[in-house]
Amino acid sequence: MSPDTGQDIRICPWKYGKRWVYSITYDEALADLHRFAVPLHEEFAIPGHVELLVGQMGEIRETGNSSYNGMRHMNAQELRDLLARGWGVGNHSWSHQVITPEMVEEEIGRAKQVLEEAIGEPIIFYCSPGDNTNMADHVLAACRSYGYLGAMSLTDALNRPEDELFWINRTALHEQYYAPFFSAYDPFRNIRQAQAVQGWLIDYCHCPLETAIHPNKDCTQAQLRQRFETVLAEGGDDVWCAVPEEALSYHLMRRTARIETVGGADGERCYKIGLTGLPEQVPDRTLSFEMTVPAAWCRDPRVDVDGQVLVAELVRPGVLRVTCAVTDGTVIRVGQR
Repeated sequence: MSPDTGQDIRICPWKYGKRWVYSITYDEALADLHRFAVPLHEEFAIPGHVELLVGQMGEIRETGNSSYNGMRHMNAQELRDLLARGWGVGNHSWSHQVITPEMVEEEIGRAKQVLEEAIGEPIIFYCSPGDNTNMADHVLAACRSYGYLGAMSLTDALNRPEDELFWINRTALHEQYYAPFFSAYDPFRNIRQAQAVQGWLIDYCHCPLETAIHPNKDCTQAQLRQRFETVLAEGGDDVWCAVPEEALSYHLMRRTARIETVGGADGERCYKIGLTGLPEQVPDRTLSFEMTVPAAWCRDPRVDVDGQVLVAELVRPGVLRVTCAVTDGTVIRVGQR
């Protein structure tokens, strides 16, 4: 097997050949998102993602001195409604406390099980509550042990195609940052860098209302709208708006896949895809390929994936692109009709 790049075929860094990726997450999974954020997501066709404080699912929040105490966390039905809209759901711990080694079974293991039973879907993301203290080695080791595929931090940075998936960075979509480095809200934050390095930009906030509940923890509904408008205007055809589960799946598929050139019929090229070592929990098994072909093939190309003929996109002279579901042993044949 050869690596995932070769002379005639390569795996695109991101799905559909997009240059960069945008996701947005909402810590705590507060029910008011259905009034203030979900309608904006529907308007702009951008999927979202929530991380639930599992120990208070469906209950009025009462956690330490949280600014969000008194608000209600989503219940199972509301979470399933988000899933039906194309959203994702992750675990934000059981209790929102500092997780000691003795607590990982409940905070990481039990929380995952309870949440999966409530929504009927696998949970592959852990999101650190509080701060990066809960990204400690024993916490991340427990995440791997209990079958998560990624862990989200509170580090403000982009994620690149080669980055570690058990320390995923997120950009604070807040009115301002904490002292002593206060900052003004910036709807362009990290977008230019994401474009330049083919990065994955993940915003995070809590529950944007007419007025931010806490300027260091949230933006307003109007600022959320401005962010979506900016992402789409700046991103154009180059941005892939995806839930974290889909972007992480692509990460793992791309890293795992190996391409072997095999014998095909005259007038065609034939490739076999290997996925040895891909975790069973990966929910989306799709890859985008670009293939360099003779000019004559571009007039009427034929791309056959496991016996199914797909429509290939002409990216530029001599280069075709196709996006398809892939399994271990998938065969791709390329030629002309």
